[in-house]
Amino acid sequence: MIVAVLLVVLVLVLVILHDVLKKKSQRWKLLSKFPGNPPLPLIGNVLEIGFDADEASTRLMEMWTKHGKTNFRLTVGSEEWVLLSEPDDVGTLLSSPTELSKPLERNVAMMPFFGNSVSTSEGERWRSTRKLMNPSFQYKTLEKRVSDVNEYCENLYNIFDKYSGRSSVDVYRYLRPYMFDLLCNSLMGVNFYMLDDLEHPYLDASSKIVSIITENYFSYWRNIRPLFVLSPVYKEMMSVIKIIRNQSTEIIKERRNILQRFIEDTKNNNKNVNIDIDKLIGEKLSDDACLLDKFILSKSINGDYIPDDVINEEITLVAFTGHYTTTMTMSHTLYFLAKYPEIQQRVYEEQLSVFNNDITKKPTNNDLTEMKYLEAVIKESIRAVPTVTKIGRQLKSDLHFKDGRTAPAGTSVLIFFDALYSNPKVFPEPEKFKPERFLSNMHQFAFTPFSAGPRNCIGFRYAWVAMKATLSNILRRYEILPGEPGTEPQFKYRIITESVNGIQLRLKKRDEYI
Repeated sequence: MIVAVLLVVLVLVLVILHDVLKKKSQRWKLLSKFPGNPPLPLIGNVLEIGFDADEASTRLMEMWTKHGKTNFRLTVGSEEWVLLSEPDDVGTLLSSPTELSKPLERNVAMMPFFGNSVSTSEGERWRSTRKLMNPSFQYKTLEKRVSDVNEYCENLYNIFDKYSGRSSVDVYRYLRPYMFDLLCNSLMGVNFYMLDDLEHPYLDASSKIVSIITENYFSYWRNIRPLFVLSPVYKEMMSVIKIIRNQSTEIIKERRNILQRFIEDTKNNNKNVNIDIDKLIGEKLSDDACLLDKFILSKSINGDYIPDDVINEEITLVAFTGHYTTTMTMSHTLYFLAKYPEIQQRVYEEQLSVFNNDITKKPTNNDLTEMKYLEAVIKESIRAVPTVTKIGRQLKSDLHFKDGRTAPAGTSVLIFFDALYSNPKVFPEPEKFKPERFLSNMHQFAFTPFSAGPRNCIGFRYAWVAMKATLSNILRRYEILPGEPGTEPQFKYRIITESVNGIQLRLKKRDEYI
């Protein structure tokens, strides 16, 4: 008994000593320049964040308000966080050519699903992957992407027409498989027709990813792996991972078969022609700008093809993030358009102007660039309900801000979009839905939903084309109305913001389509 007591006392003394030394360090002196509550030994400010991951962002917003609606710090276990809500400081972080590492907690949460993909990798793996992906997202590819959207919107119409003038439709339920189908066709060169198979295991599994990653991020006990692997949550996570990875394997397999047939046909059709077959094939595939082809056909400097497990990680990431984030953004935009009919009417009038009153016309990329107000509405929807709630960097070196403060090396510096987009100094009257605020000039780093700088989202052009073209097609065909009473969205600010009861809306086909 005495030995046990002595051990407890010794542990307490060591914990207190560690805490005292920590708070006397130069690192802590730098961090203490940022407002924040005093952290407890060992656990830091964990109790203030709470143990419900879905409430973590709400708790963080309360801290932000308490500390003067400005940058603040907190300690999570042994990790120090600085959360940014000032555009100047966001610019300092995102413009850094050297601070490119994602936060440790974020990578730990995501890597079980997406491995060492472009989202989490560093160094040569990250640079070579970005270089490989870049041609598929260049400006010259956008017209083809718009044509793909126009084609796939026809599949949406077949479903939405059945809801016209009737009960509410959960647009999440249909926009997610629609976006997955569109993405597979335009970036992977395959067709899976997920919109015709709403019970497909991938759709169910991918719907669980955001909540699991959020729990991984904020549920600290999950870092105790021996304990975590015994939990039913771990079993569910591994089941989800297996399903989404298997889907990527099917995508890769299907595209390999298509490529093989194409290569064989090209060779057979040019047997008697004195040309470089490999060059001809390369030019044809380059013109198509199919992302998956780049991974399958590219070789390293030593002549080896990219391993399938590496391709799988990248495709799993693109397939999920590409369809999920765009779906949430489009759905939330439709929700706000239904909530504010006068704004929807202004969007519709812009559409009439762009298409010279021919609302049945299919948009081109040039048409999309003229849709300034629609773009402003999408941006204001993201501001009001941030699709991605936080992005950040794990600092390799001290980061010096314009106001003279410094975030020391090793700190997780997060751009807290919920707070940034609610900052009244940046967005006056943030509680109001005002798309016109995006028709005026603003700070370059006040609104960065696709990040910025050397580690921005490589697919941002594709995302904008997909969202604007899809919404243009929908809004010219249907008037969007609020759902029935009791269907108001219940937003959860997870790693990606989503409504746990979907986005319920009513559709009314416009007269020109009746």
